[in-house]
Amino acid sequence: MAKLLGALVLVVLALAPGLSRAAATDYAARGPHPVAILDGEWRDAGRQRTVPYRVRYPADVEGPAPVVIFSHGLGGSRTGAAYYGDHLASHGYIVVFVQHPGSDVGIFAGKGLSRDAANQSLSPRSTLDRFLDIPFALDQLAALNAASGPLQGRLDVARIGMSGHSFGAVTTEVMAGQVFPAGRSLPEARFKAFLAMSPSPDRDGNNSRAFGRIDKPFLFLTGTEDEAQVGPRALESAEGRTKPFDAIEGTPETLVVLTGGDHMVFSGRQELRPKDDRFHDIVKAASLAFWDAYLRDDPGAQRWLRDGGLTAYAGADAMVKSKGPGL
Repeated sequence: MAKLLGALVLVVLALAPGLSRAAATDYAARGPHPVAILDGEWRDAGRQRTVPYRVRYPADVEGPAPVVIFSHGLGGSRTGAAYYGDHLASHGYIVVFVQHPGSDVGIFAGKGLSRDAANQSLSPRSTLDRFLDIPFALDQLAALNAASGPLQGRLDVARIGMSGHSFGAVTTEVMAGQVFPAGRSLPEARFKAFLAMSPSPDRDGNNSRAFGRIDKPFLFLTGTEDEAQVGPRALESAEGRTKPFDAIEGTPETLVVLTGGDHMVFSGRQELRPKDDRFHDIVKAASLAFWDAYLRDDPGAQRWLRDGGLTAYAGADAMVKSKGPGL
């Protein structure tokens, strides 16, 4: 009898028009796949630059899997945001953490970050190098997919998403097509969708010019206490981090604002604060649903993300807003 009931449930889920995989999915729960890690370095001969990387991938998935890139924040490394990468990999994604020399953990000297090191890490040269690391990494992934090794044939290079935190969120916005004051932009067409943790508004306040041309799905995650500082100078206010979401029009967008969430909750700090686990669950659920929606083209995930499922899951712990086509 139990087997018969189970079979009936599967038939109902398959046939009922209002139901899908999302109806029975806990997006915050760990997925079924064991996660493996591959570390390495890529050498960009043209720029005389070595780019470290870490790949978290489902160890038991043979066929091509969708790929998500992650770019760390100022002073970070390829080991950050492990909770995010492990979660996605356990659900069948290949997650590539790119480390950016010049604005990575190497900028720290002694116990802190000096003003000179901060200025150098945010210089035009260092910033441009960081941006150029991403198209370079995409080229290397194609080569990695073709070469013999644990990832041979496992990467679906036609389904790639870009994500990042803080300075990595800026990198993500640039890859999505942010336009700078002089009219320059560096969009990367190989990405299908974008996710930014602690996004940044336009420095000159012209967010319509900066973000108005972005035409691919975007998920923004921030918090009511999401402020960042380098030394005594505040870089962003929590209120300013919602400006890119407000400025983009005509493409599916979701904004998640963690109630009480600060800047470092997204990076996966070592010493967790009381609500960090709950915040991480919201980030994991929102992220997985977003990538399922726009890298796996899952309409059920789109509905869960945008039609109240994520709002109900987050409850009082986050504010959720969505806009754009599909609502």
